[in-house]
Amino acid sequence: MAADFKEHGGVSAPVYTDPSRQTYAALGAKRGLAAMFHPLATLAGLRSLASGHKQTGTAGDPLQQGGELVVQPDGRVLFLHLAGFAGDHAQVADVLAVLPER
Repeated sequence: MAADFKEHGGVSAPVYTDPSRQTYAALGAKRGLAAMFHPLATLAGLRSLASGHKQTGTAGDPLQQGGELVVQPDGRVLFLHLAGFAGDHAQVADVLAVLPER
């Protein structure tokens, strides 16, 4: 997912993930079946299919809801969005807008 974000967003800054999920836990990110099968997740999936996208695989823990976090080297948080359900993503343009340079 991070590689896709960099490729499609044209981001040259480092992008990190946390396979241990310690960051997710510290931020209070949701994990579980309730978020995965939330009614809004179904709508997000249908919108995605209608737009021509399809899921071809799953990366990482499918029960872990993600998010977007942008942190400056000095530790300042510039952007934080935690997914409330599967398919709840921040707009890429909103994330890119807070980056000092790309």
